[in-house]
Amino acid sequence: MVKVSVVVPTYRSGPELDHLIASLDAQTLPTSEFEVIFVDDGSPDGTFERLKRVQATRPHVRVEQIENSGWPCRPRNIGTDLARGEYVAYMDHDDLLFPDALRAAYEFAVAHGADVVNGKEARTNDPTWAIPTYREDAPQSIGREDLNPLIPMNPHKLYRRAFLQEHGIRFREGGRVMWEDIFFNLLVERHAKVISTLASVPYYHWHQTPDSGSKGFVRSSPEYWRWLREVFVATQEDLAGDDFALPREQLLAHQYRSRLIASFDGRFIKRGQSVRDLVYDACRRLQADFAPPALDARLNRTEQIRAHLLRTDQRDLLERLPQHDPGLPGWGRATSVRWTDGRLEVSAHAEWSAPNGRRHALVRRDGRILKQLPDEYLAVVPDELRDVTDEIHEASLEFGLRAAVSRVTWMAPTDFTIDVEDDEAGRVRFDGTASAVIDPDTVVFGRALDPGVWDVNLRCVLGRSPRQAGLEAWITPTGVVFGDEVRVAYAVKGLLAISVGPDDGRAVRRLQPEPSAVSAERAEGVLRVSIPLRGLEVQRPGTAETAVGVAPHAATLRSVVDRVRRRPLFTPTPARIEARDGVGLLVVDLPVATRRARLRIGDLDQIGASWWELAARESGQVTLTPVRTARREKPARTGPSPYRRVRSAVRRGLRFVRKLSRRVLRRGRSEDS
Repeated sequence: MVKVSVVVPTYRSGPELDHLIASLDAQTLPTSEFEVIFVDDGSPDGTFERLKRVQATRPHVRVEQIENSGWPCRPRNIGTDLARGEYVAYMDHDDLLFPDALRAAYEFAVAHGADVVNGKEARTNDPTWAIPTYREDAPQSIGREDLNPLIPMNPHKLYRRAFLQEHGIRFREGGRVMWEDIFFNLLVERHAKVISTLASVPYYHWHQTPDSGSKGFVRSSPEYWRWLREVFVATQEDLAGDDFALPREQLLAHQYRSRLIASFDGRFIKRGQSVRDLVYDACRRLQADFAPPALDARLNRTEQIRAHLLRTDQRDLLERLPQHDPGLPGWGRATSVRWTDGRLEVSAHAEWSAPNGRRHALVRRDGRILKQLPDEYLAVVPDELRDVTDEIHEASLEFGLRAAVSRVTWMAPTDFTIDVEDDEAGRVRFDGTASAVIDPDTVVFGRALDPGVWDVNLRCVLGRSPRQAGLEAWITPTGVVFGDEVRVAYAVKGLLAISVGPDDGRAVRRLQPEPSAVSAERAEGVLRVSIPLRGLEVQRPGTAETAVGVAPHAATLRSVVDRVRRRPLFTPTPARIEARDGVGLLVVDLPVATRRARLRIGDLDQIGASWWELAARESGQVTLTPVRTARREKPARTGPSPYRRVRSAVRRGLRFVRKLSRRVLRRGRSEDS
């Protein structure tokens, strides 16, 4: 029995296709129970031949090629017609499925009779992606008041094949069809009786690359606005009637907020005059046709002010508004990090401010908190649209853990407070504090985190606008031996991360040795060296296997190579970390004849040495000396991190390069034509 048919359209597929195939090979669902259908859209390169080689070694894989249609719609439809599975899963050719995706999604779908399963999705460069959707497993999500159950509106879901056939649901064909997934899911929304949400098991990784198709969706193109109008029309027509009033309003508001109102950010004024004219005129017409004033209630205050200025044709004020009411992101800085009985206790201070320290300009009037704007805005913007009292008091903070490799994010229960203060001049300032006890053994819906490195981030929500970013931290690495593993918290480029699970040497490279207390003994044919590790807390006895990089110090050919490289060639050597007698020790066995050796310990710490020289004498005395300190200890810092300024500058540079590249390409096309 074929339970799931995975349909993958391909066209000039790059190396990411190999990663997709590897993710399918890693599925826990047996290959006898699912099939993979690749439909190549007439690739002019060797993509089809690559797929045929894949098919030759995998009986459950089928490969078809069609004449180029110009978009993934027709390949997906052909794949759906060829499918034999009870459910169909659509993938893009550069994305990934998590290992347990097909098994978990199929069993969840069958258990609840789902027409659609919206499985937990991660996005490579966006830790905040779809977090509200995947708060809990929900057998039936139709009728959710907070957001539409099909958001994110992409096809990375599991659909019952008989349901698609019964209602003739297909992707809209005809060349380039922007937002074809939205048109598809609008039909799904209209006919589905059960839409289930699977949040407890990671399902899909939207793997963003420089060549991702969504990169071509630019507001400077008239095509963007032509297709966006089609989206609004389809939303009204496919979800017409009182029975669909809620999903219709949700999806109209979603497009209104993310496509129209979001156009008028700080970058808008920097666009060329012709582009600003195009965007402004298109947004005005779409707002008039599809966004009645009642829809503004679903926007936050910042968005409502922009919507009001657009609706009243105050273009000059609208273009300059980001200078006076900028979108200031929330961010956090760790104030306390420690391990208690294997759990991470973390506290943080949060604020909404720019890298230069700029904050929201707020004043209090008659007990209410209002945005402070220039007089020219006060004449046209009603006071109720400037009132952010409720938004500030309803702001929230929440810690998250994001896998460094798989990029999946799990949220942790968090206690927080929002503190509001007034100064003598009547200006208002607000900050937040957050704290959590994160148990790596239970934080994933009662399950343990996968072994590896996890970035700790902080989700800051103000006015229903979230920003989730790494938690700034300037800490000395701290660890704990817990059972047969070592858990370590440390900072990477000023951002907090933790490693959990069996250790492969990560802990050793993060924690600093205590050279004054190192000891050694020759026994059982080895030189057993015991090195205390700073920051390794001992809360209960335990031993964890690990590895340490060791390089010999003898005059050999290898040492000559070391000198040419100016760095030793370290060999991973089995070791163990022991917690005993109130001390955490790194214990490594070296050849009994060892007199000198190089050890790679603490080199990944932001103040660590590149390596340590070990010298052992016959008397039993041992010394450990740091070599070539890689980084200087950073002074204590207050205020926004300099890394935030660097990251902002890099992003601005990348945006400039992309804009310049698009201009060059457009100029080349116009010359060719």
